[in-house]
Amino acid sequence: MTSAMNDERSVSKGKVLTLGNSAAIDPSDWQEKRRPSRLLVSFLLCVVLPFIAATIYFATLATDRYAARAGFSIRGIDTNAGIDGIGALTGLASTGSTTSDSYIVLSYLASRELLEAVDRQLDLRGVYSSPDVDPLSRLAPEATVEEFLKYWNRRIHTQFDPASGIIEFEVQSFTPEHAREIAAVVLRLTQTLVNELSANARSDALRFAREEVELQEARLRQALGAIRDFRASEQSVDPSASAALEIELIASLEARLIDVNARIAALRQTLDENAPSLTALRRNADALAAQIVERREAIGSDILGESGVSAVSQQLALYEELEVERSLAQQAYASALASLEQARRDADRQQRYLAIHLRPQAPESAQYPRSLRNLMILGFALVAAWGIGALITYSVRDHLT
Repeated sequence: MTSAMNDERSVSKGKVLTLGNSAAIDPSDWQEKRRPSRLLVSFLLCVVLPFIAATIYFATLATDRYAARAGFSIRGIDTNAGIDGIGALTGLASTGSTTSDSYIVLSYLASRELLEAVDRQLDLRGVYSSPDVDPLSRLAPEATVEEFLKYWNRRIHTQFDPASGIIEFEVQSFTPEHAREIAAVVLRLTQTLVNELSANARSDALRFAREEVELQEARLRQALGAIRDFRASEQSVDPSASAALEIELIASLEARLIDVNARIAALRQTLDENAPSLTALRRNADALAAQIVERREAIGSDILGESGVSAVSQQLALYEELEVERSLAQQAYASALASLEQARRDADRQQRYLAIHLRPQAPESAQYPRSLRNLMILGFALVAAWGIGALITYSVRDHLT
């Protein structure tokens, strides 16, 4: 009987220990049971609810955006453009000469200057900030110019193919016709920019040639003015021609003097020295000799100036210098004119123009927002973010416990 009582006590004690042990294990079991429910709640809050909100937004609130496209390329009429190695294989001429202009146009499409020009014509700010547009797609009415430019860069997309030089852009608006008008205005402003670039390049290429022509023209005018002043002051149209005439006259007088002296020598053999004919011939010879001396003095062979050079010689030297300067100035002016004409032909061959191959058309259906794609991307991002967050959270909790 004593042993039976001891067994009952042992059983009762075991039950107490069992109950005590089970009471000690229950809290951890309860936490393990709560962990899946916390994951489910976090999944609902972090994934399901945002996805449902995004679905409701795209289904009911999101405003449709229409896109209009245009395409063009910058071409030149340079007939001397060579063909590079790739062009020799493909049969296409090198587009390197217009690549820099293409990058200028790409920068212009995203610039504030273009935005303000389009806004002045089409009131972009008023359309993009209209109350009819959903809040996420709407431009704030009090947005600054910088914010407006960021908004514009989200509404215009550009593509550039360096191999072909083709540029295409797409603009978005909330009505089909307004999108087409924006694309048309952007295309027209771009064409104006390319024309200005071409005109500026042509002007720069011709500026130096024009300046050289103006310089040589002023030089030629100065040389002609110096000759005109010389003729007015010296009362002589052409001193060299006058000197040549004087020399011819002296030669003629000397020839006549030789003839007279020959006749005198011949008559001396038959007539007396005091014969009237010999006296007349001697007087004629003396007159001719006096004329020769006078003419020689006139052209400066005897009469010298203060510098030791005759006045006529000084005139001739000065006139010859003026004539040489005039001749050089005239040749330089003719060369400058030829250079200007060549520069003009080269500039005409190197002009740029906008070759439009895709003109804007009004779209028939909205292309944005792309709801299904955006929801798929959002769902994937939410699930990925939730999974990574859950892994990090439980990893840190298990490490701390």
